[in-house]
Amino acid sequence: MNQEKPVLIDIPKQFYSDAVNRLFSNCLNCNRFLLEENTEYIIEKAVRRYNDYDTNDTIFEYAICMKCHSEIISVYSESSLKSIQNYFQTNVNFQERQRIINEKIEQGKLDIQDYTSRCLIKGTPINKLNEYQIGCQCIGNKMLANNMPFLIGNEAMDELSQLLSNQTIGEMNRFIDEFLGLPPDLRKLLKDSGVLIL
Repeated sequence: MNQEKPVLIDIPKQFYSDAVNRLFSNCLNCNRFLLEENTEYIIEKAVRRYNDYDTNDTIFEYAICMKCHSEIISVYSESSLKSIQNYFQTNVNFQERQRIINEKIEQGKLDIQDYTSRCLIKGTPINKLNEYQIGCQCIGNKMLANNMPFLIGNEAMDELSQLLSNQTIGEMNRFIDEFLGLPPDLRKLLKDSGVLIL
């Protein structure tokens, strides 16, 4: 990926906490305040859609500072990390994505909805997905627009989960159990449905 000057924009409302309807303010793991100017962090949400009713539920959501995120990823197996990297490099042309984003920024036409309305991998429109995850990287109260945000649909999540080692799946499940505070039936659903902690 290009190491260009960060493009920072206001955080779109779809990346606000649905639980409190405002910006995430603290790291899920260490409770660090995230909205200071130079604090980098990740936001991730998993969503289940009910197409018959044109509605959806947020299954989980969190913000985590980059230090804690790196610590969590560091316990994933080396083979899983390579598989995840290869999967994205094979299926997404990040240089072209970056070029288009830069072009739209220069034209004043950047619309983040363009990047969260369909699956990054498969191109499936959001209204055709049963489940999906969205994520973005933020700095303080701004979102980094260069290569983020992303949306990954359930088909791509299933493919990715098939590439992971038992060690990595165990670590993802531990994260779900320890931090997301879900009831047992929803916890089982997440573990069975290929939801990923990226």
